[in-house]
Amino acid sequence: MRAQPVEWVLIVYYGPSAHRATYGRLDNTKYTKDYIQLSKKKDFLDAVTRLFPVEIGAQGAVPLTYRWPKGTTPGSFVFNSADRPHLKWETNLGAPQAWRMSLSPGEDVAETIPGNPTHTEFDDAENELSLLASRGAGQPYLVAVKLHDEPTTLHLRAYLDDPAAAYSWADLRLLPDVIRELAAKTSQRSALAWTTVASGGVVADSTIEQIIQNLESTEDASSLLENLSADVGRHLSAYLGRPGYGLFFNPSLNHDAWTVPTPISEQLANSTGAFLEILMKRYPAASQGDAAAEATEPDLKEVELFQTQINEHDYSVSDSTATIKTRGSAQRAFANAVKFNYGYRCAITGIESRDFLIASHIVPWSEDHNIRLDPSNGICLSLLMDRAFEKGHLLIDDDLTVHIDWGRVGSDAELRRQLENYDGTKLALPKADKPQIKYLQRRRRLVGSIK
Repeated sequence: MRAQPVEWVLIVYYGPSAHRATYGRLDNTKYTKDYIQLSKKKDFLDAVTRLFPVEIGAQGAVPLTYRWPKGTTPGSFVFNSADRPHLKWETNLGAPQAWRMSLSPGEDVAETIPGNPTHTEFDDAENELSLLASRGAGQPYLVAVKLHDEPTTLHLRAYLDDPAAAYSWADLRLLPDVIRELAAKTSQRSALAWTTVASGGVVADSTIEQIIQNLESTEDASSLLENLSADVGRHLSAYLGRPGYGLFFNPSLNHDAWTVPTPISEQLANSTGAFLEILMKRYPAASQGDAAAEATEPDLKEVELFQTQINEHDYSVSDSTATIKTRGSAQRAFANAVKFNYGYRCAITGIESRDFLIASHIVPWSEDHNIRLDPSNGICLSLLMDRAFEKGHLLIDDDLTVHIDWGRVGSDAELRRQLENYDGTKLALPKADKPQIKYLQRRRRLVGSIK
């Protein structure tokens, strides 16, 4: 798995409060919480409401998945609370393993903090906290990382400040400077610190880093670029078009999961345009439909600009700026609006798994640059329905009735079986920006009438 751009980081000082919350529930003691308390300050609430843009249920909470290498557990971000917002976990499952004590912590297991987690008496549990320093663990910190495009997932880790050599694999110094500085702001009295992070672009792997070094030293860059494999050429093109910035995090790694992209050199920046021209001719990108565009890493700064356009009802993306780079960014902003309108459900099948959802243009991207960002020109569809809609196997009437073109389906019995249950059904209505009839009519004219 590749490193992904970071959007938000939360640091919790591991003092009495965090210890009692994560250790486990002990009857008739202070060990009764199944959550980490957060801040009720306005700037914090404003940030997390924007960062977790999913519909809050009747309980005033957003469902979450807590994740660490080789493990997950369900939880929730509780916004409406009598006390203050908090990160909660299932009481019967206990705290996420990544935040628990263990008799055998290590880099290859979930747990980092050394201690005996099996005590049932208050004094014994309290003593485990006081023994941390003598065990060489230094001062622990709990860390939660939110990545871009993961509105209901938090990646959890624990790090140790000034640990003994035996715990160097979890040293706080493995964190980027900006996150270590965040940890330094916390204490037993003020246990919480957080920051949003502007991150995006493409991170160069070791292969791309080597090619960059070669480009900076060679006098024959053209030959070097023209002799790359197609995959490497496209990866290099993606990197040069959107060099990574901010912070990146690899969810498959434990403590050494962070990457801080190095800015490209001035020498390389001056030649980037010429290099991209060679690469795009030699390794042209495949034509992108909506699904392919959503799989492309966007430029997050561009995404924000496109989202502002949508808010201002400006839905145009000029062909003069619609490069490979901007196609993915525009699709991301468009998809955010469309999928939210449909409650992150396929409007035909009801599928909710987000990895299987696409924001499909009714009038295709290539047909009209004035409505490329218009949410009423989009429908949230599952992958199969998106493909069927794109190829004309599936059409939608003005009254939102779905029809299957059986002539296009032909003799493919399995495809027929997959589609027949939806023939004659009605498209689910979105919360806002209902598909415009004129767009549906244009779509039908483009693909042809059902025979």
